[in-house]
Amino acid sequence: MSTATLNSPRTNDYVQAERYRITGPAIPSTARLARDSVRAVLAVTGHPHLIDPARICVSDAVAHVLPLMSGPSLAVAVSVHPARVIIAVGDEGSDSRSSHRTMRREMDTEAGLRLLCRLTYAAGVTRTWHNSRIATRVWFELRDAKAVRG
Repeated sequence: MSTATLNSPRTNDYVQAERYRITGPAIPSTARLARDSVRAVLAVTGHPHLIDPARICVSDAVAHVLPLMSGPSLAVAVSVHPARVIIAVGDEGSDSRSSHRTMRREMDTEAGLRLLCRLTYAAGVTRTWHNSRIATRVWFELRDAKAVRG
């Protein structure tokens, strides 16, 4: 029997994420704020080639979430990792207690999310109970092929 010590406790890139959160009123013009904010985050964090697909996906996510919202604010959460970006769009106050999840293969049937499914590495829709209402969140992951190759 032998023992070993890790040089670094970081075994994946989940720990290394930079997290950003953008909020705005739950109105259609917030889609532009969300797109422009995501563009700025990706440009500053070294993922410029993900800007175009991210902006399209954010637009689709906002368009899908807005009609379903019962809360006053829309939130966009961006987690930037070395080789990928995860973006979630939904009710600002929604928490992580999922009551229903829709995964990628089921999303193809949801109106307005087909393009998002084609542009992303992974995607999903979650619906959670929040203060006696259902909060909807669309999330997606974009992979940075240039960063993966090194």
